[in-house]
Amino acid sequence: MNLKLLAGATIPALLLACSPERAPTTEELRNTTYHAVLDEPVTLQDGVYEGPPYTGMSASRPTVTLLEAPMVTGDITGNRVDDAVVMLATNMGGSGVFFHLAVVRNHGGATQHIGMIPLGDRVKVTSLEVVDGTIVANLVEHGPGDPMCCPTLVVYREWELQDGQLKELDTRHKQPTERQRGYLVWGHEGRTFTACGNQRTGWVINESGKGLLEIYQELTSSPYERLFVEVSGNWADAPAEGFGADYPEAMRITEWHRAEREGRGCDLDLEGVMYIASGNEPSWRLQIRQDGISMWSMESPDETIFSVPELSEAGGRISFDVKGEESGIRVVLEGQRCVDTMSGSRYEYAATVELEEIRLSGCAIKGLQ
Repeated sequence: MNLKLLAGATIPALLLACSPERAPTTEELRNTTYHAVLDEPVTLQDGVYEGPPYTGMSASRPTVTLLEAPMVTGDITGNRVDDAVVMLATNMGGSGVFFHLAVVRNHGGATQHIGMIPLGDRVKVTSLEVVDGTIVANLVEHGPGDPMCCPTLVVYREWELQDGQLKELDTRHKQPTERQRGYLVWGHEGRTFTACGNQRTGWVINESGKGLLEIYQELTSSPYERLFVEVSGNWADAPAEGFGADYPEAMRITEWHRAEREGRGCDLDLEGVMYIASGNEPSWRLQIRQDGISMWSMESPDETIFSVPELSEAGGRISFDVKGEESGIRVVLEGQRCVDTMSGSRYEYAATVELEEIRLSGCAIKGLQ
């Protein structure tokens, strides 16, 4: 037996068997073969693939590029070895840039592409990570009416590797919420929300409790009246069945903040303000900002400025105190449904103002600071 030949033949196999289990390196990912990006598999060289020109006289050709970020690792396959999750950008020669999410593992000392999900044209990935074997991402996608250059729809997505394929999980209950202002319409066979400004309209999925419908019924005289509301929620997919299926999307409402039959509605400026409060008998209103409190009233129509307030929170109450030798003010907000005594509008805070020997009551809403 040729022992030298036998030893020479078995060393590569032994080296492969003893290769350390690890995630693919960036250099390996830049030279991996990826499937389901184009019609045929593409092999990157130094992070780029360039296909042949579409015509003999044209310089236009398909390209696929590995993005250096985001790029994360984690155990996707469940074998206690980290895999890599990367982003690929594909351009077919036009203005569109199509993004794919790919999973790559180290198998026997070589990289192996094992999963792919298309994300869409010019989608923005704001965060990407692996949590307990699940790929989680925050994206900005195109909503109805968005130009292709500028998506605005903020969404949360999750994927798992199931039966050798990446499957998207149901994350409707985890979607990020934002303050939304617009008009609510509610009737026997329909309920919709139309946003201020762009008039974006969707079917309402109410997850805020029965209070939203109660407020609507209290402030309207018949079904299908428009009522201004400010809520927390997010745009989501419309229901697959029923009346909601006739709409391109839905507004998932998780919390209400304001409902006005009369008032400034969409025109109320909340930027840079911590809270806005107002009341009647006598009429008064104030703004609380980081740099001070501004107040107006029937008895003192000129703006009164107070210095930076001292903030304290306890037992569901928020207090703002300004103490001065000549003038001071104390504003207390309590998180409970408050009804304006003149208009009947509903707000999320009850407000009490103590000013010298005067005590005023009213309602308040949180600003956007």
